Amino acid sequence: MKIISAKNLRKLGFKRENSAVSGAPVVEAEYHYYTYEVNDKCLLISCSNDEKVNGGYDVEFFDIQGLKFIDLKHLKTLVKLLKAATNE
Repeated sequence: MKIISAKNLRKLGFKRENSAVSGAPVVEAEYHYYTYEVNDKCLLISCSNDEKVNGGYDVEFFDIQGLKFIDLKHLKTLVKLLKAATNE
């Protein structure tokens, strides 16, 4: 099993989302995570960088919790299928 890195997520088309503490000046992001959109809707979301396990991100469907992808090979297959289904 190969872990999912930030570089892997960006290569697959995920976008980095930065978050900061509410009310604090945005000097540097408090934490970040990655999202994958289909037709301008968030479909997949990663855990945040401070929640990584063993150095890797896990990815799940935005509206369906509990279905997590932790293996890069499986995530690549899923993204390939999503692109085929949306004619990208």
